[in-house]
Amino acid sequence: MKVLLVDGYNLIYGHPRLSGLVDRDPDSAREGLLKELSCLASPNYYQLVMVVFDAAGSRRPEPVIEDRGGITVVFTRRSQSADSFIEAAVRRLVPGSEVEVATSDRVLANMVAGFGARSVDGASMLGMAQETLIETRGEMRRLPGNRRAPLEDRVSEEVRHLLDQMRYQ
Repeated sequence: MKVLLVDGYNLIYGHPRLSGLVDRDPDSAREGLLKELSCLASPNYYQLVMVVFDAAGSRRPEPVIEDRGGITVVFTRRSQSADSFIEAAVRRLVPGSEVEVATSDRVLANMVAGFGARSVDGASMLGMAQETLIETRGEMRRLPGNRRAPLEDRVSEEVRHLLDQMRYQ
C-alpha cells in the first residue's frame, strides 16, 4: 500500500496563498490544503492520504480523526505534536507499506527516513498535487461523452437509421 502522511500546518505555512490565510481563518486554510491534496487520494497515486494537524494546545485527551472525501484528517491529542504523531505512524506503517511524508521540516524528514519512509518537501508535494489535478482534468476531457458532439456522431449507424425512421414517420 502506498501511503502519504502530510505535516499539515507545515505545508500551509509554506503555501503562497494559504500561509496568509491561516492566522485569520485557520479552518479555511486547512480546507484549502485538503482541497489541493484531494486529487492524490486515488488508487493511482496513494491508497491512504493522512493530513496531520497539531492540536497540542487543545484540551482533547485523544486525537480527532475524520474522513474528508478520501483524506484522513487527524488533529493530534493534547500535548502531542504533528511530528510525533507522524513519527509513530511511520513506525507502524513502514513494514508493510511504501510511506512518503510531506514536510519541509528537516528534523522530521531525517527522522522518518531513519524508519524507512521517504520525505518530500512541501513545495514539491503541492506542485505534484497541482500537476495531478491538471492531468486528471485532461483525462476527463478526453473521455468519450465529455464533448459536445452531435448525437449522430455518438451512436451506431443502425441506431441512426432507426432514429431517422422514427423522426420521419
